[in-house]
Amino acid sequence: MAKVTDMNSAARVLGAAAPQYKTSDATKRAYAALKNAYSNRNSWSKRIRTNIKRLYAMGDFDPNKSAYYQNAYHSLKQAYQNTGKRDMLNAAATATANTGGLANSYAATAANQAYQARLSELAGKVPELYTAAESEFTNRKNNLAGVIAMQQQAQQEGIEKAKFMVDTQRALDAARYNAAKYADSAARNTAKLWWQRYMATH
Repeated sequence: MAKVTDMNSAARVLGAAAPQYKTSDATKRAYAALKNAYSNRNSWSKRIRTNIKRLYAMGDFDPNKSAYYQNAYHSLKQAYQNTGKRDMLNAAATATANTGGLANSYAATAANQAYQARLSELAGKVPELYTAAESEFTNRKNNLAGVIAMQQQAQQEGIEKAKFMVDTQRALDAARYNAAKYADSAARNTAKLWWQRYMATH
């Protein structure tokens, strides 16, 4: 608003249009960002729903469905069977040597006992494998739940941040408008005084 110093400037002030509230470009960008945040929320929601379905589909731990358990068990079983077969051959050879080189039922029994001993050791490892597989399953389930929580937080924070920027820019727009309106009011009051003085002397 022009400063009133004479009648001409007073006339310009009184003839000028009053300040109008204007939405700044920064506020428009903030609104666009908020709209984008809501669009992203739909994208986040889709990913969150997918992961929640995956989480529920995991259910409770089942060793028959656990690839970790099955792979570990079969690998260990193969190792113990191979070792058992070697023990069986060694036991048979030892028994045969002890009986003068003749293959007999004693040798067969010794060989079978050596093999079964290894399988018994394998059975003793099953609880340990179960515990390790269950722990691995629980960790995967907890990790997925953690991912869901982070996605939900990111979804909400994106919207809240965008809302905050809109509110901030609107407050700045309002402050600029109020300042312009106050300056305009002060200038008009001064201009009116000039006119009153002019009319009083003419």
